[in-house]
Amino acid sequence: MTPDTSQAKIAPTSFDCGIKHALAHASVLKPTPMKQSAAPLNKATIDAMRLDELIQQTHAFQETARFDEALNLYETWLSSADAPNKYVVMFNYGSLLQSLGRLADAEAMYRECLVVHPQLAQAAINLGLVLEKQGKAEDALQQWAHVVSQGLLANGTDKDMQVMALNHMGRVYENQKKYELSEQALRQSLGINPKQTGVLQHLIHIRQKACKWPAYIDLPHISANQMLMSTSPLAMLSLSDDPALQLLCAHAFVGRTYSFKEEKLCTGTYHHDKIRIGYVSGDLCTHAVGLLLADFLEAHDRKKFEIHAYDFSPDDNTAYQTRLRATFDHRHLIHHLNDADTARKILSDEIDVLVDLHGLSSGARPGIFALHPAPLQGTYLGFIGTTAMPWFDFVITDRFALHDELIPYFAEEPLYLDGSFIPLNKDDNLLRVASRSEFNFAEDAFVMAAFGNVYKINDVLFTAWTNVLKRSEKAILWLIDDNDVTTKELRQKAQVRGIPDHQLVFSPRVTHSEYQSRIKLADVFLDSFPYNCGSTTRDVINCGTPIVTCSGRTMVSRMTGSILNSLDLNELITYDLQSYENLIVELSQKPASVERLKKSLAIKLEGKSTRANKLTRSFEKALLHKLKKQ
Repeated sequence: MTPDTSQAKIAPTSFDCGIKHALAHASVLKPTPMKQSAAPLNKATIDAMRLDELIQQTHAFQETARFDEALNLYETWLSSADAPNKYVVMFNYGSLLQSLGRLADAEAMYRECLVVHPQLAQAAINLGLVLEKQGKAEDALQQWAHVVSQGLLANGTDKDMQVMALNHMGRVYENQKKYELSEQALRQSLGINPKQTGVLQHLIHIRQKACKWPAYIDLPHISANQMLMSTSPLAMLSLSDDPALQLLCAHAFVGRTYSFKEEKLCTGTYHHDKIRIGYVSGDLCTHAVGLLLADFLEAHDRKKFEIHAYDFSPDDNTAYQTRLRATFDHRHLIHHLNDADTARKILSDEIDVLVDLHGLSSGARPGIFALHPAPLQGTYLGFIGTTAMPWFDFVITDRFALHDELIPYFAEEPLYLDGSFIPLNKDDNLLRVASRSEFNFAEDAFVMAAFGNVYKINDVLFTAWTNVLKRSEKAILWLIDDNDVTTKELRQKAQVRGIPDHQLVFSPRVTHSEYQSRIKLADVFLDSFPYNCGSTTRDVINCGTPIVTCSGRTMVSRMTGSILNSLDLNELITYDLQSYENLIVELSQKPASVERLKKSLAIKLEGKSTRANKLTRSFEKALLHKLKKQ
């Protein structure tokens, strides 16, 4: 969910494309294609080349991957006597260097180009991208700011370049967690061109991450319906508990984001000694999804199933990733493969069941599945909702999370597992025993931890939390200090609601083990609504800390309830926010009940070593049943 990050370009066959003002004096505006010469081009020939001929020739070289020849041609031409519009060649030369990863050389060429033509906005934009790639984000922002201020635009007429620069600024500021500056840049971009659905989508999620409520705001020339339909499916998970709205949002997102055509590569079924299951993921690492999978994958019955990974995950060099990779019988790296080549690879491997671990989350590659390289395709864990994509046959879930009333709002058929569909992995790491004095908590304080992602917090949920603080003076709400903007915003909102500063505590992000130690220190953990915690709930349960949840009308709002229900801890499940608030207050007043719940969790966790086996067996049984029906 990022704004346009593309390079600014000059088209090889049309000088007036994108920079009409910059090339107003070009001698030839519509160059004709030239025949590629088999003989080497000598310097005399190059010196005699017109600008249009040069661009056509270098383009021909690039189209046939003859990059060295294109580079040599640029270099030789630029070394000749000065020519009109020399900056055009310098720009294109810089673009080629940039595309080849020669960032320092590209930077030097763009800077030289801007000396010759200071108002060439494309060069400034691309220079910014090159600087960003080299870790010089502040220098990049400065380049784009010059474009926005019209300092590089002739008469300030090229609005497209301003929009592109602003979108890059919004993206980089977001990466720096400078959400106010990011929002400012994106608002300005939409003010110039309000028909940018992707930028609007991005702005909404920025406001969520900054805890700026409401996420939807009045913007000139943008209707409320446009804003609603521009919402990303991920953002909608925490904005609404309406399954119809989540389906509509997912359908709109898929329609505007993906343009590939559906094709059926696999036209039959296979008959193997072992059923071949392929998992497609870029999160097979210490990612929230990856952290849930190790026990589940290890438990596969290798006498009946052969497990493949189609992996495009980053290397994080952790022991956990090493363990996760070892769970697969075959691991195929697909970083370098496009969707079509990956699909053909899967087809050649004769995969019986292909499982996507992304859905509509960041990094998803639905184009692989649109080609139907396997006879049976499903989705699991990466996105807790419908993908609205017709090429997924099933979604792995359970009957608590996706009950009968929800089925009409899913494009996928439910593949039901026994118990919870969320794996509860073993976690036998010894945790540091944290003390209350470290965080200045009174011994009799009722500590309520809420360490979920800050974008899952919304107005109604925060109101419920602050109501608890008002009703229980010894209660403390313990949150993550994710960034200065969000922390400041939440403190201000708490003050407006009459909450004294000492009842709201923020702690910075820490290592996973330290984070677990803090969870263990808390009396209770507060689940988010309508976007429940997922892997975080797993951590909370492993720490033996009671978690209070509100189960709503959507699958994502029933994740934690699914886990608690499977553990027979239904007393911690509520079904509306008032009941949720009341239960937390009740627990704050009954320390004995909290201790009873902790002891109950400890007993239930003793049997978790067999829980992964049961979950995986349930999945295998459901798959076999589905395959027989084909």
